[in-house]
Amino acid sequence: MNKRILNSNKAQASRSMGPNVRQVIPSAISHIDPFVFLDHFGPLEKKPGSPGVPPHPHAGIATITYLFEGSNRHQDSRGHDAVINAGDIAWMHAGKGIVHAEGMNENRVDSEMVHGLQFWISLPAKDKFIEPEFYHHTSNELPEFKLGEALIKVLCGELPGHSSPIKSLSPAFIYELKIPKNQSIQIPINEGDTAGLYLVKGHLNIDNESLLPTSMTSFSIDGSSLEIKALEESHLMLFGGTPLNEPIVGYASYVMNNEAQIRQVMLDYQMGKMGTL
Repeated sequence: MNKRILNSNKAQASRSMGPNVRQVIPSAISHIDPFVFLDHFGPLEKKPGSPGVPPHPHAGIATITYLFEGSNRHQDSRGHDAVINAGDIAWMHAGKGIVHAEGMNENRVDSEMVHGLQFWISLPAKDKFIEPEFYHHTSNELPEFKLGEALIKVLCGELPGHSSPIKSLSPAFIYELKIPKNQSIQIPINEGDTAGLYLVKGHLNIDNESLLPTSMTSFSIDGSSLEIKALEESHLMLFGGTPLNEPIVGYASYVMNNEAQIRQVMLDYQMGKMGTL
């Protein structure tokens, strides 16, 4: 049985980040447990001297940055420093708290176009206060294969015969799909798992509904597969996982299980316990 569409909405431009950023989750769709946040940024021109995103804290989540185009520098208070290129994935377990900056101090001499996504995954209650860690996996480390005429890249999780090196603390999957016009594919997704689909480009038909670019769609946990038909050449992200079914209390860039934990990580940041950058 195929999973059914529960809700589908078009993502709008972010009120706080401007017209080049669309807040997909929690604006278009509240969340796709364990995913609690998704931003779609670009395409935008990054010029020499661009200030980037200055140092800011995170706690209680994993942040995932994935680029379709361009590059971005990651720096954090644990000493990690990496340039993320198109097709790479930057995965940061924020845990009890870390400070990071994005796209700063790049000493760029040429402009470039940048286009990509940032996800946040809520960490399980038992892992909210783990030690922070950062992982950078280059594009050639991530499995990519053809299913029929479609090209699939496994950023997180696994599809039969293809497993990502990413070890998510919250059982989750993220697949990038590129499907030619008039092609259909069927993707296995575990019964009981959540599933969300964000359409970057193209036109899809799923569950007898038409999906257009920048639409975010959630699906039922019932069903063990998803059938996707591309009416035009399409580029999409399919993600979800085993729901945590835990309380979500968010404040700024923190996602915890209760207000006491939020107060704790705010105090930790103010006291410098998350380090500096």
